Amino acid sequence: MMTMNDVARYANDKTESHYSAAKNQASYELSLLGRTDRATRCEHFIADQIEHKTGYPCKLTRPNWEWDITVELNNKPVRIEVKSALYQKNKIYPHLDTTYRIQNVKPELFDYIFIVLVTPEGTVEKWAKSKDIKKYCRYDHRGCNGYSLCVNINKLHQYDFLHDIEDFPL
Repeated sequence: MMTMNDVARYANDKTESHYSAAKNQASYELSLLGRTDRATRCEHFIADQIEHKTGYPCKLTRPNWEWDITVELNNKPVRIEVKSALYQKNKIYPHLDTTYRIQNVKPELFDYIFIVLVTPEGTVEKWAKSKDIKKYCRYDHRGCNGYSLCVNINKLHQYDFLHDIEDFPL
């Protein structure tokens, strides 16, 4: 049987988390969740925010569906994808510490994407149109699971295609 001494002895240069309940309880709790649980909670949150701030009715899709939320936008259903990303310290390129990686983005499967950046200080929610994501990724290599988007939290104003929830839809 493995002991705690064995676990500590074989640890891979473990770093301390940048998340804490003192900084932001919600971000801290989200950072402790697994990917699927965090994604589900973010999807529910975004659906609630869209309904509350815009008045458009939302319906969550089944898990592992091609998109996450269907919104009835003026009698026309639109497909919403929700992605979240956690802070990860970049040991190789420290200047990229404020960059969040949104993975498995497939713009042909949704009309709009909502991005939830889970920062140690709180969450930041933005959205974009599928066509703008396609344009942003046009020179990137697409992997078998889609694109990886890198968003620098300190330069959000430079991403003119990312909008606040209150502005949905344009």
